[in-house]
Amino acid sequence: MNFSLQTVRNKTATTVFLFSLNHNFNNLRTIMKQFINISRRYLSSTRINSQVNLTFFTKDNCMLCTNAKNILHGTLKSPDLAKVPIKLTTIDIMDPKNQEWFDKYCYDVPVLHVDRPDQPKPVKFMHYFYEEKLKEEFSK
Repeated sequence: MNFSLQTVRNKTATTVFLFSLNHNFNNLRTIMKQFINISRRYLSSTRINSQVNLTFFTKDNCMLCTNAKNILHGTLKSPDLAKVPIKLTTIDIMDPKNQEWFDKYCYDVPVLHVDRPDQPKPVKFMHYFYEEKLKEEFSK
């Protein structure tokens, strides 16, 4: 039996499986089991929702925030993360339109939320950021 599995990503980032098979279809059940096993192996090793959304909560005149910002930006420039799609949003909690975040984090900045579509709650980093821990989280 000779078969191959190829993946093609379209413009909406969905994965399409192209399965070509040279066989007489007498043993369809075996073929389907093999296809399912190959598909499971592929999906288990590939992030389906790979977008990492970062929200950085900060304020002016905060030395911890300045240090955390430098560590965060240094981490994002790392070659290890070059292929990871990351979106960074910065929120100044002192801005009146961000009252909700001020109420929540006025004594805790800097705070970083790491959010992915497939997780119910964001992972949070507070006060001190460490490049290795950030890299580890962003690479998941």
